[in-house]
Amino acid sequence: MIMLLGETVAAREISKCLDTRGLKFIRVQTWTAWTGTEAPSLILDASHPSSSVKLAPLRQWCEQQGVPYLRLERPETVIPDSLLIYPVCTWEEVLLKLEQRVGAVHKDKGRLVTIFVTTGSHQLESIVQADFARYARLVVRVLPEGRLVQKCQDMGILPKDIVAMQGQFSKEINKALFKFYGADILLTRDSGSAGGTDTKISAALELGIEIVLLKRTKTNDGLMVNNVKELLDWVETNSPK
Repeated sequence: MIMLLGETVAAREISKCLDTRGLKFIRVQTWTAWTGTEAPSLILDASHPSSSVKLAPLRQWCEQQGVPYLRLERPETVIPDSLLIYPVCTWEEVLLKLEQRVGAVHKDKGRLVTIFVTTGSHQLESIVQADFARYARLVVRVLPEGRLVQKCQDMGILPKDIVAMQGQFSKEINKALFKFYGADILLTRDSGSAGGTDTKISAALELGIEIVLLKRTKTNDGLMVNNVKELLDWVETNSPK
């Protein structure tokens, strides 16, 4: 049995292709969500890049059990050379950099600083509870799912500051949204061009918006492919019949 991990656009595409090819599989959003009794014979990881570190125990289990683990990893984004971009490597560094930049912008402009958040709702609470949040207005872009919108509201994000949309977004759409909400700082993570990182960055730079960019954590992900076609070709050749 094949286990497919992820709730990304790529995971949905892979799911349809596996179904079309008549391959037996189960799709779960996270490894911990699996409650089956049959051990998987192959694991396809199409989860978001931010999940990579959390899946280290699963990769270790696969190595011990001899179960192939295939990771779909988007190529990293080529980052322009700009003083407006602040690359960071951990979420702790994200919070420290936001504290610095919110403080500086607030002092310079004498008003609330609008942070446009495109890193989802998972770690949003740490921003909401940070000391610098008193000087900030948070605009959050999440998938158009009721549970995510409700989660944001439960954390105190106003409905008018919740952008429930599913990408990928063009540079023009990003520019329009950043401009409409008056973004001062864009918080995003490097999810590759397939995740729209390049269009977010280019849109923000054209508007003179500061960017706090969460870079990827380097991990040993075992077998890796860079696109859905490569993944499906590997499965076609190597998956149990």
